Amino acid sequence: MDELLEQGHVLRIQSGHNVRELGGYDTPWGPTRLHRFVRSGSTRLLSADDLERLRTWGVHTVLDLRGIGETPAVTCPFAKLDWARWENIPLYDRDLSAPAMAPIHADGAFLATSYLTMLRSESCIRRVFAFLAQAEPDDCMLFHCAAGMDRTGVLSMLLLGLAEVSRRDIIADYAYSFDTVSVVDGLLDGTGGAADEAMPHDRVISRMQTIANVYDTVVAAHGSVLGYLENCQVPDTDIDAVRAHLVDA
Repeated sequence: MDELLEQGHVLRIQSGHNVRELGGYDTPWGPTRLHRFVRSGSTRLLSADDLERLRTWGVHTVLDLRGIGETPAVTCPFAKLDWARWENIPLYDRDLSAPAMAPIHADGAFLATSYLTMLRSESCIRRVFAFLAQAEPDDCMLFHCAAGMDRTGVLSMLLLGLAEVSRRDIIADYAYSFDTVSVVDGLLDGTGGAADEAMPHDRVISRMQTIANVYDTVVAAHGSVLGYLENCQVPDTDIDAVRAHLVDA
C-alpha cells in the first residue's frame, strides 16, 4: 500500500490535485504517522480507481473546507460515497487561488491577511477540531479545499504545529504546493534548489514568506499553535484526540 507514497509526502493519485501525506515529519515524539491525515486540492475529477486507492490508503473521512458558493456537496465525490463520512465546514468563502477572483495587486500581504482572517474565525476552528477529534483510531482523514493551497494549507499548519513539527518543515509542507521538493528544500536549506533553473522561484519564495509570517504571528500572539487553539476555546479533549491521532504524544 505504501507504494503510493512518493518523495516529499506526495501520493500517486494521478486524477487528483496536490494530494499529500502529513505523515513522516519529525516531532518530539517521533515522526508523524502515515495514514492519519491527507491534504488535497480539488477532488472533483478523482477517478473511480483513485477513489479506491485512497480508500485502500485508509481514507474514510473527508473534511471539505470550501464555501457554500463552491457547491461542495455537488462537486466532491466523497459526499456521495456510502463508505466515506463527508463533512463541509467552510473555512473561508472563496478560493483565494482562483485567477478570476484574484485582486489586481495580489501579494503576500493580501494572502497573509486572508489567512489570519480564517484564524480569527474561532467558532469555525472549534467545529473543525471537533470533527477531526471524532476520527477512529485507524482512520485516515482527508481534508481539502479547491486548490489545496490556502485553506488546506492553513489547517495543515495548525495540525503540524500542534504536533510540534519544526517551523522549517511547516513552511516546507506549505511550499510543496508551489514547486518541486528539491527546489523547496534547496531554498529552505540554502543548498541550491533554484541554481539549475532558468527562472528565479519568486512565487515559491513569496509563498514561503507568507506562511512564515502567519505562523510567526500565531506564535508571537499565543506562544504556540497549542496556545492558539486553547485561546479559541477548543476543548482539551479535542486537542488531545487530534494530536494523538497524528503522533504518539
